[in-house]
Amino acid sequence: ALEAAAAAGVITPEQVAPLGDFLAARSAQAPKAAPTGEEDLRFIRNFHDVFLAIGIVLFGIGLLVGIATFATLGGDGPGATAAFGIGSALAAGAMWLLGELFARRRRLFLPAIAIVVSLTGFMVLATVTIYAAVVARRDIAWSADFAGLPPEIRLGVAIALFAGVAAPALFYSRFKLPFSLGLTGAMAAFATITAAMTMNLEATLAALPFLLLGLGALLFIAGVAFDARDPDRASRWSDNGFWLHFAAAPLILNGVFGLVNRAFEESSLYVNGGAAQAAATLAVVLLLGFLSLLINRRALIVSALLTMGVAIGIILNQLGIGAGAVAAASLVTLGAFVLILGAGWHSLRRALLGWVEPGGAWSRVFPPEAPAAA
Repeated sequence: ALEAAAAAGVITPEQVAPLGDFLAARSAQAPKAAPTGEEDLRFIRNFHDVFLAIGIVLFGIGLLVGIATFATLGGDGPGATAAFGIGSALAAGAMWLLGELFARRRRLFLPAIAIVVSLTGFMVLATVTIYAAVVARRDIAWSADFAGLPPEIRLGVAIALFAGVAAPALFYSRFKLPFSLGLTGAMAAFATITAAMTMNLEATLAALPFLLLGLGALLFIAGVAFDARDPDRASRWSDNGFWLHFAAAPLILNGVFGLVNRAFEESSLYVNGGAAQAAATLAVVLLLGFLSLLINRRALIVSALLTMGVAIGIILNQLGIGAGAVAAASLVTLGAFVLILGAGWHSLRRALLGWVEPGGAWSRVFPPEAPAAA
């Protein structure tokens, strides 16, 4: 309705998002026992959004192929590299204009997601290739060893990483697309790890599990902060939290699993073909599932499903059954876990969070469940 009002000129496009948040907040103030917390996905409304997103992806790929073809018409070299960079910058500008149409004016979230991903990619390509064209004529002592990277290469990597973080951040500041905030967090984590590797690869690899866990924890805390502003999961603040959790989960998982693997390596506990290690991994996933229940965010446990399936397969493999049986049993066990957790989600949360008072301070971090219907 708000999009229709903006299209009819009753309100301005800039007023759509604030009015939507205001109406959602007013609705959330209606008397009720506790929030439902179903985590509605508002980034897709109908197949028209999918249709437009496909068109944007095809348009972006076409631009990339066209730029590469045009840039190499005169042969290779710094000129071709510069032409490719300029073309990529123009393509990024085209994506920004599409954002003005589909993200700001029409508020179409799924097409906007395709736009910000394409924009980020073109921005990184533009900065890398333009910088490469600038330094191409310099006498650079190339080295395959990260420790021996010349300053020009380190600077180029830093510029590319900055572009990868700045593009989605600027997109969020302009269009307030929740996905772009999650993408900014993910790119910032990637940039931090990559920059550390260019400075000291050996030390970064040694500290990588701690680095992954720390960065994931920061994104997780940021997601909880947004969730606390909207425990009813009814406005854009909750959407921001969802995508930050989505970005945080793989970092947290890989960090914890890296620490588990390191603990087993250092203590020489590789027994039974890694079954003990897989059991420890499975325990970590279950602990993450418990945390997911407390904060009412399914994104965390969904990110762990693949790792959980692998761990179950390793444990079942020790029973000496065939590969097909292991795969089938792993999938059945994993599917049963998801079904049981999904079916009993509200009942489990009700049992775990009975001590949380609706409307209290803790309810912002651990949203309680509504009482079961009589």
